[in-house]
Amino acid sequence: MIPVSIIIRLIQEFGVLPYISGALEPVMGIVGLPAETAIVWLSAMVVNIYGGLLSLFSIYPSLSEPLTHSQLTILLTMVLLAHTIPVEVGIAKKTGVKFWIMFLIRFLGAIALGAILNGIYSLTGTLQEPVVMPDFLVPGHLGWGDWALNELKNYGLIIAVIFALVMFVRLLEVVGFMKFINKLFLPLLGWLGISERMLPLTVIGMTMGLAYGGGLIVDEGRKEGMKPKDIFFAMTLMGLFHSIFEDTILIIGAGAHWTGVILVRAIFAFAVTFAFVLITKKLDDKKFARMFMTKDFWKRHIEKQ
Repeated sequence: MIPVSIIIRLIQEFGVLPYISGALEPVMGIVGLPAETAIVWLSAMVVNIYGGLLSLFSIYPSLSEPLTHSQLTILLTMVLLAHTIPVEVGIAKKTGVKFWIMFLIRFLGAIALGAILNGIYSLTGTLQEPVVMPDFLVPGHLGWGDWALNELKNYGLIIAVIFALVMFVRLLEVVGFMKFINKLFLPLLGWLGISERMLPLTVIGMTMGLAYGGGLIVDEGRKEGMKPKDIFFAMTLMGLFHSIFEDTILIIGAGAHWTGVILVRAIFAFAVTFAFVLITKKLDDKKFARMFMTKDFWKRHIEKQ
């Protein structure tokens, strides 16, 4: 996050932000967001959610007008769908899914969901009130010294939030709530076409995070008899809807509304996954693997058949 803070500061100091914003203005226009907010999403994609939030706090004073609650929800929901791309899409590649396929699913999925949310909130006229950020998060333009002190305060706040979220999730595990949630998801995942072998791993990824679920699938993928569709459907669903406790609580705490980050995102993730199930239903394993899976997966599982 520290490099992100410095880069964002330099971008502001040297007037680079308008050029970045201009390049991505068509994309942000589709989802109803100011072009300047593109740097927030880019930071989240390249680094992580926390880097995206720091970028948001940094640029917020420079926006011509405050974001509405709906706009903040759209932006942060897009961050949830597409963040930490080098790491998380890299994990997906290790499971056997082509890097560019998973990147497009998450990148284009974020834009599509943002457009859907923009349409919903605009047509219903909901969440149109402006968002007021706390002064300690967005203090306005500061000198380098004051800016550094303010960034350190933000780092401390984020560390405290991460610690609290991790402790909360561990508590849910101890009291058995996570097992209860897992049981609720199992029938739905089976209906999607995810095999019994992959069901528990997919649920772990959805609840605990893609690094957990994806890591388990990487290990499972080394075993004999792994089907390409099983891995692909599981990773697609996890890519669009994972870490549903930690990340979701964090984003709602940052000001996003639950209808976007939980309800509509969940429906969207399951709908996209089911669409892939239907579209690829008639493809055999070899054709499917050629289209969606890596060469390494092909050598390990398809050539041996």
